[in-house]
This record gives sequence, structure tokens and C-alpha cells, in this order.
Amino acid sequence: MAIEKWTEERVLEEEMNNLGSSWTRNKFFDDNGYLILKKLCRPEKLFSEVPDKKGTTTYWGNKLSQYDHDNDEHQVEGSTARYWYPKYRQTHSKIRKVIEDIIGRKLYNTYYYERFYSSGQELWKHLDRPPCEISVSVHVSTNLKQPWPIFLKKPNGENIGIELEAGEGLLYKGCERPHWREKMPEDPETENLYYHNIFFHYVLQDGTRAHHAFDRSHDVFYKL
Repeated sequence: MAIEKWTEERVLEEEMNNLGSSWTRNKFFDDNGYLILKKLCRPEKLFSEVPDKKGTTTYWGNKLSQYDHDNDEHQVEGSTARYWYPKYRQTHSKIRKVIEDIIGRKLYNTYYYERFYSSGQELWKHLDRPPCEISVSVHVSTNLKQPWPIFLKKPNGENIGIELEAGEGLLYKGCERPHWREKMPEDPETENLYYHNIFFHYVLQDGTRAHHAFDRSHDVFYKL
């Protein structure tokens, strides 16, 4: 399946259409569109071996045997991803409570999604769909020898590269701030290079995207 790369014009249009739509009571977050959350998680609690199957695994129940699999990952070609992996469900809600204290507004869970990148893969510049209004990308683990940043465009137009330690999270406004990753480096001395992160997504309870709570655009649903 061919993956569509966003044009700069589309990125700019989406950015302008959504500007200021996710205001909070945290001035730094509103002024910059992001925050780095130190010691957000214990990475060893979230650690997982890289799955054998490429593509996307979607879990529709509480058991590891309850899933569907698609051979494609529809945003980063050739990567491996899991949607609503049961192991992280409690973490989804725990992180929500941390974010609520930081931004001064209540949130609904929508969904979470993890990706395992490998050498040469990149995440093209884009903005997220409505259920990703308030998001955090958690760095779980990697065998890269050097940090691999995620890039984000601030409201003032500055592009910044953000490097995360394992267990740290990048809190960002997914529908407002363009974000991307350049190609993951290669290292001839290391086999099976990977980078593992988990995206936890939320919407503001009293915001314009509140109807996307629990990501009802998908068939999967679970209680808080």
C-alpha cells in the first residue's frame, strides 16, 4: 500500500485551521505547543521485545489472543505497530491524570498506539486526527547508540528537535503542532536496530473534540 506524504501546503493549511483550538491553563505549553515530561514512566514496566510480525496488530479485547493483524503500517512503511496492546491500558489512564495536573484541564482517554521503527524509516511531517488533541510520545527503549530526535514546529515557526531518555515523554498538541522524525540512522556494527515509543492520546473534556472520547471512530472500545 502506498503511503501518502503530506505536502508543505497541506501541513500549513491544517496548522492554520487548528491554531489555538486546544488551549490549556499551562502558559509554557500553550506558548510552545509541547512540554518534556521527565521520569514519566518506568521504562522497564513498558518494555517489550520487537514483535516478529511487521505491520499493525489491533487488540479488540483484554487478552493477548484477541487481535486482528494487518500486514501494513499505514503511516511508516515497513514498521511494526500495535493498537491498544492490553499491557498499557492502566498506564493510559495514569498518564492522563498526570497531564491533567500539568495543563489544568480534564481529559478523556481516546486511544494509544505504539510503534517499533527500524533503520531508514521516517515519520513524515503531519498533524494528527481529532482523537489526538493532547498527546504524549513516550520513549520506551532502543539499541541506537545516539539519540534520535522527534521534530516539532513551535507556534512561532521555529523547528526544534527533541531528544528523550527512556521513560521520558513529549507532551504536545497533536492537532495543532506539525511533528515528524527524520530517517532513523543505520549502524553497521549493530544488528536489528530499533526504536520503540508509545503514543498515548486524549481529548479535552470541555473542548471541541470531546465527542472523540474513547476514539469512537473505531470499533474498539474499553472502559477507563
